[in-house]
This record gives sequence, C-alpha cells and structure tokens, in this order.
Amino acid sequence: MVKKYYSLISGLVTLCALGLISGCDVGIEDSPDPGIIRVTLQAAPSDTSVIIVPDTLCVAPEDSFGVTIFQGKAYKDTISAVLYKSTTSTSQQDIIYNIIKIEHGEYQKFTIFESHLPPGNYNKIRFGMRAIVLKIGDFDEIAVESTDMDYLFVELEQNFNISEDRITEINVQVSPFLSIQRYRDKYQFIPIVEINDIKYY
Repeated sequence: MVKKYYSLISGLVTLCALGLISGCDVGIEDSPDPGIIRVTLQAAPSDTSVIIVPDTLCVAPEDSFGVTIFQGKAYKDTISAVLYKSTTSTSQQDIIYNIIKIEHGEYQKFTIFESHLPPGNYNKIRFGMRAIVLKIGDFDEIAVESTDMDYLFVELEQNFNISEDRITEINVQVSPFLSIQRYRDKYQFIPIVEINDIKYY
C-alpha cells in the first residue's frame, strides 16, 4: 500500500514538473543580452604645436607621442565594470598609442576599449593615461612624466546608456600638447581630456 501511494505521488510530481516546463509562468525571466561599449581616443584637431624652448614646433607625419592606456572601467554610480581592449579579450592590457599619428591629413582615431556590458544607464568612464616619450622635429627623445598618481587616471563623468545587442560609442578627445607642462628642466603630462561625442548604433 505504501509503495502504491509513493508511486502515485511521484507520478503527480513528475506531471506537475512537466507542466511547469512546458508552459507555466514561474516568474523567472531570461537575462537580457549584453550591449557593447566602444571607447575611442583621438587628439584634438586644433592642438598641433608645442613650445620646446626656444622653438615652436608643429606636428609632422614622422613625429610621435607615446601614451600608454590602461585599466579602463565603466561605472553605474559606485558599481564598476572592467573594460577590455576587445570583446574577445580575457584580461586587461597596457597598450601604447602614438596619439599624434597622422592619417589622411588628420589625427588617427584609436579604439582603446570595446567590451560587453549589461544593459542599463551608466554615468562615468575611467582609465589610466601615462606618457612615455615625445619625438618631434629635431628632438629624438623628450622625456615626459606624470608628477602624481592622481594624474595617471582620467575620470569622465557623462550619462550614457547600454542597450541589448547595440553599440554605444564614446568618443574621447585629448589635447596632446596642451597636456604638456614644463617644470624646471622637465616636461610633465597632465591629461586634458573630454568626451566630445556619444553615438548609438
């Protein structure tokens, strides 16, 4: 008798489970697909010269200004998400860009981050910028350094949205030469950076 009741109860549980799987609403929704954030970096088109005493030097195609970009993050208030170089990257990388590289008569635009993010409203991006060396005109190597750890990280507060299966492109503009300040016999890099455009695809 006990076995018969046990079999009956087991059968009812199985039927209920099948019913739930086949069509009952159990209140569990699928997680939304992520969107993509793309962060680009380009030098300000009007910032084309630097004073290296006593000369004023204008940028030329053969010149270079190496800047390392690293440790990107996007923020929802105090909650952060790591940004990667590409959607296939599995770890963060420090990558050097020649931010004054000229391509087709204008400063080249670089994609510095492209990552999947959960859909939602965000309000800040943050990443590191560390200058290495400037080569311009007859100067083969001008050391440029950051004077304080605070200057190594750029924080740009701007509201933006990530939508499911869509791309949000944030265009960041840096003023390469205005960011260089002479202090005694050294040149310091204090990034002047702003978000100048956001596009949604």
